[in-house]
Amino acid sequence: MDLLMTAKTLAERVETEATRMHVPVSVSIVDVHGNLVLQHRMNDAPAYSMEISERKAYTSALVGRRTAELDALVQPGQSLYALLAMAGGRYTAMAGGVPLKHEGRVFAGVGVSGGTTEQDVAIVDSALSESNTNG
Repeated sequence: MDLLMTAKTLAERVETEATRMHVPVSVSIVDVHGNLVLQHRMNDAPAYSMEISERKAYTSALVGRRTAELDALVQPGQSLYALLAMAGGRYTAMAGGVPLKHEGRVFAGVGVSGGTTEQDVAIVDSALSESNTNG
């Protein structure tokens, strides 16, 4: 599998869906080692969306879960409470990050940011529904 080609295709799908929804976003793809593979910011997407999309992708790639699933787990007394303080604050529990899987194994994470969390999730889910890299 060519990770860069996969990332480019996924970024195009994200942009297509975000354009359809009239929500300019940033999208990031991070490999399982935490390295940024691709980052794209649409015109008019908030500047902060780049950093947030990267954190969402980083979290999903390294934890292997959708970021939306993490909120309950990072609350005081829960199993991943310390997660958000690790790695210089690179982890996030904001919805919009999804692990990318091939043959059942996580190979990367994608993060979308720029809209509401509900919009970010809808955009990334729509982009992933066209491929078999859905986490």
